[in-house]
Amino acid sequence: MGPQVILPRGACLVPPPAAPTNAHCSSCPPPPQVDKEVLCQGLSLLQVPSGLPRDIEALNLSGNQLRSILASPLGFYTAIRHLDLSTNEISFLQPGVFQALPHLEHINLAHNRLAVGTALSTGGLGPLPHVLSLDLSGNSLYSGLVERLLGEAPALRSLSLAENSLTRLARHTFGGTPALERLDLHSNVLMDIEDGAFDALPRLAHLNLSRNSLTCISDFSLQQLRVLDLSCNSIEAFQTAPEPRAEYQLTWLDLRENKLLHFPDLAALPRLTFLNVSNNLIRLPAGPPPGGEGLHAPSEGWSALPLLNPSRNASAHPLSQLLNLDLSYNEIELIPQGFLEHLTSLRFLNLSRNCLRAFEAQRAGSLPCLVLLDVSHNALEMLELGARALGSLRTLLLQDNALRDLPPYTFAGLVSLQRLNLQGNRVSPCGGPGEPGPPGCVAFSGISSLRILNLVDNEMEMLRAGAFLHTPLTELDLSANPGLDVAIGALAGLEASLEVLALQGNGLAVLQVDLPCFSCLKRLNLAENRLSRLPAWTQAVSLEVLDLRNNSFSLLPGSAMGGLETSLRRLYLQGNPLSCCGNGWLASQLHQGRVDVDATQDLICRFGSQEEVSLSHVRPEDCEKGGLKTVNLIIILTFTLVAAILLTTLATCCCVRRQKFNQQFKA
Repeated sequence: MGPQVILPRGACLVPPPAAPTNAHCSSCPPPPQVDKEVLCQGLSLLQVPSGLPRDIEALNLSGNQLRSILASPLGFYTAIRHLDLSTNEISFLQPGVFQALPHLEHINLAHNRLAVGTALSTGGLGPLPHVLSLDLSGNSLYSGLVERLLGEAPALRSLSLAENSLTRLARHTFGGTPALERLDLHSNVLMDIEDGAFDALPRLAHLNLSRNSLTCISDFSLQQLRVLDLSCNSIEAFQTAPEPRAEYQLTWLDLRENKLLHFPDLAALPRLTFLNVSNNLIRLPAGPPPGGEGLHAPSEGWSALPLLNPSRNASAHPLSQLLNLDLSYNEIELIPQGFLEHLTSLRFLNLSRNCLRAFEAQRAGSLPCLVLLDVSHNALEMLELGARALGSLRTLLLQDNALRDLPPYTFAGLVSLQRLNLQGNRVSPCGGPGEPGPPGCVAFSGISSLRILNLVDNEMEMLRAGAFLHTPLTELDLSANPGLDVAIGALAGLEASLEVLALQGNGLAVLQVDLPCFSCLKRLNLAENRLSRLPAWTQAVSLEVLDLRNNSFSLLPGSAMGGLETSLRRLYLQGNPLSCCGNGWLASQLHQGRVDVDATQDLICRFGSQEEVSLSHVRPEDCEKGGLKTVNLIIILTFTLVAAILLTTLATCCCVRRQKFNQQFKA
């Protein structure tokens, strides 16, 4: 089908004939060709329109008020392949209505009223010999009605029964759809799936059973299935059949938001590449069960742990082809020794929001393909990473743990690390190479691959000189470390690479960082400190966003800010005691609109001790008047002071003369 074009309300879009003669469009330009597709959606139609071209191949009648589908006039359009009847009020289907359309391949009946009308009592949909896809979602269908609605559909490949009221799947439910490849049953109330319910579907590859009420998957035996979504149920256990007839083809398994107590039995699923078991109640066992060889203890969660038979090569281990493993939001307190050892293909591992106190990957070559590791929001106190482990790791998320006193070179061996988040820990950076640091400090210098570092809220007291030498960071966040002392040279080595710097909420009164030297800096956050002065940007730089909220700035002189005029796009200044006069540069930016200054509300300034006014309302003459008043006051004060001095001197002289006269008179 070609591009879709929508006409004004009340008219269906039809393809123009070779020589336009349609009176309906005689007063307007002919619509573009849409390859025999007619769009009549959302026109409040009560019946299928007549008079459409007989050779149309696609008809969209969605979003109308159709209640019944009759063979006339629909049967006139015998070339139809795509028929969209979704979001109507259809409760009656005339028997044989779809059989009159010999080329029909795609039917959309979603969100109608098929279960409450006479559609079922009249033989349902009837035989659908050539239909490839059928959407019956959102029709309030319940168990027993689906079989009556579905006829023989030997060519059907895709069927949606989502958002209905099914509670059970029987053995014969899908008996008339042997070619089915995709089946969507999400958002029903399924509690029971009868043995053999999918046996009639040898080609089924995608099955969606999410958002139902299933409690257990036992003897799973759909070897041909490639994608299985079981998320958002109440599943407590997942087990494969003990003796499958053939090798399982499953590559994608979603078990998130269930009630699993143990890691699922996946030993028979060697092709699995995606596994999501987040939001369950999983606890991994501390050690193998008695007897040691135990692939026979699924109740203890050991049946799929990829460590039990070291004699096998790596490719033969369960989960050896796994690329993505999500174990977040569980109750895992520890990772059993060897659990991760044979996940040689794993690229993404999420262990966040568990109860872990330690994580280690020390063996050389451990997790060689891992690109992202998320261990955030745990209770980590120990982190041990081997020098030759995690060779491909680019992102390491460790925020909101209890890490402190780590080995100095914990991260130095991660040769591919680009992003490191340590927010909400108690990590203290060491100084530059060779510089002595306090016990328990961590070296962040010399990590040539690291680009993004987050050290927010780590209770850091001191950032030492050379802390990031030879580590070409582009983003550095040191916010929320109250009382932080940033030593001179602490950011040395970042002048040519740093693009984002945040020092918010550190209580800084003086900034000992030569900011104009950071030629690539684009975003600078200095909010919530006690700063009153900035270094002078006298040459053009790259800074685009500057956040100075809640500091002690009264003036931003043009001599200090002039170098920002060509690059600065946004400036935040709320919460500063700005002076109404002397801020000519700032007033110029406001009036000329070159910089977006606190777009949320007007900036407030003060005339001396007078009440606050909006800076945008201040006129130059207001400051001139204030200046004249000040000069006059100074003149008056000066005159008064001089007069007082003269009077005092005169009085002193008179007193001295009187004393001399009295002495002479007595003599």
